[in-house]
Amino acid sequence: MLKQTFYNRYKGWGEKPPSNAMTINVTRSAGYLLSPSYELLMDYKNKRINWDQYVVRFKKEMYNDACRTEMMRIKDLSKVQDVYLVCVCWNKDKKCHRYLLIDMIEKMCRWCGEQKKVSTGLCSKCCRF
Repeated sequence: MLKQTFYNRYKGWGEKPPSNAMTINVTRSAGYLLSPSYELLMDYKNKRINWDQYVVRFKKEMYNDACRTEMMRIKDLSKVQDVYLVCVCWNKDKKCHRYLLIDMIEKMCRWCGEQKKVSTGLCSKCCRF
């Protein structure tokens, strides 16, 4: 199952993953492929953009073959073991890219990795009839 938590030096763990779970550090500082760009992160932190604008830009940044491949890898792993996406963000509003990643990964087409449409449950690449 795909899950999320946070860890930072001030608050410690959100939900500490069990020892048999896989943890993936999705932070910008770790240089992880599925983290927001420095520019996007700074625009949001410095309040040059709001959360809705952040979401749109983040999803655009993730729309490439390398990111889709990594998201499919995570999706496949989460079918056989618990996988925790870990970031340093802690907030009550769930405004962290790890929540966006979980949503994107869960909505991926199992055949091609494209995002499925909410209304049909089908992607526009390989599920067309």
